[in-house]
Amino acid sequence: MKILHLCDSLNPAGLGGYESYLHYLSKHLAGLGHESIVVTQAPRQDTPASIAYTHYTVRYLQGNLLEARKWIFYSLPEKEREREASQMFRDDDLEKNVESLQEQLLETINETRPDIIHAHSTYVIFNRVLMGLREKGRISNIPLLITIHGRPKPLVLPGEKKTTDYDEFVSACPFDLVLGVSKNVTEVLRYYLGKKKIVTPVRTCYLGIDLSVFTPQTITQKRWDIAFMGRLERMKAVDLFPEMLINLRDDFPNLRFLMTGEGLLREGLLKQFKTAGVSNLVDYLGVVDTKRVPELINQSRIFIYPSREEPFGLSIVEAMACGVPVITTNVFGPSEIVTHNENGLMISPDSLKELVDSIRSLLQDDNLQKRLGVNARRTAESRFNIKNHSEEMLTIYDSLVHAQRK
Repeated sequence: MKILHLCDSLNPAGLGGYESYLHYLSKHLAGLGHESIVVTQAPRQDTPASIAYTHYTVRYLQGNLLEARKWIFYSLPEKEREREASQMFRDDDLEKNVESLQEQLLETINETRPDIIHAHSTYVIFNRVLMGLREKGRISNIPLLITIHGRPKPLVLPGEKKTTDYDEFVSACPFDLVLGVSKNVTEVLRYYLGKKKIVTPVRTCYLGIDLSVFTPQTITQKRWDIAFMGRLERMKAVDLFPEMLINLRDDFPNLRFLMTGEGLLREGLLKQFKTAGVSNLVDYLGVVDTKRVPELINQSRIFIYPSREEPFGLSIVEAMACGVPVITTNVFGPSEIVTHNENGLMISPDSLKELVDSIRSLLQDDNLQKRLGVNARRTAESRFNIKNHSEEMLTIYDSLVHAQRK
């Protein structure tokens, strides 16, 4: 089977949950004899038309370069963005981009001839592209599936229209099946689709990880006491980290904190570490290669993920699979993964005290670390094995393809 995976955007820095997910899913599908092609918008004007990886190929469509302009906009200092926005974007950018991408995607489809199109969080662009192609009868023989990886977020479109990504998704929903990455995401999707009286079926399908890659490395030395690996954004509660370290340094003067990732709060966060006098405790590695992630997790005693808003939590599962105890929040996706004091510790969102107390209890109790780590690995094996997930996806693909042929 040939699967065309479709994304509105892939972060050029390689960050994000579904970039990692697509990497490992394509690997396992290839091992089962199936081909994956990932299609997205070009993040730069000079991006090559395609890049071949070991188990899949990424194809970049330029459209009207709206995506490339978006990444230039994000690279600007925040104080310059408002001034530059009117120069960089036009009110009709979205419509022009969709129109251009319809022809470019159709060319790609005609060339690659996929059996199924599997979209991933195409809230604004490619859902409109697919809707237009379906309405014109150009892809009526190809089943369309989408996985929604996130919860609703505010959105400002060209022309300064204020909306949410979910509202834009349900305004153009040509899909035969919608998958949510957690029960919470599925529940919210049904609410938004119901408001529009859209009867497309929705079901939950938890993501999986490669347990041969994310696995305990018993001979690895622990270099860090605490690790965080993710986007440096308010949603991830990284703004709590300077005060967290201030509260821990007296009890643990030799504490080492590993932090990786990029995001809007990076520059301010690093300044706050310095101002608070805790920058000597922090090893910030920036964006790290995907292949380094399992080793870095294994070199850490505790993995923290105190998100205020989290649809699933792939990073949580990756740490659990490495046998590293996780501290996360008791909301949304994480609450469906972690059972408190059994395979991890759960805290209330925005509770600095609970975060600090949980870290302190783990660092002072090796037996608790070990017990939670062992149980976490068992949870990953039983519930989040990408081998089982790949087989589930193939079953879904087959059912949609057979239904389309009837």
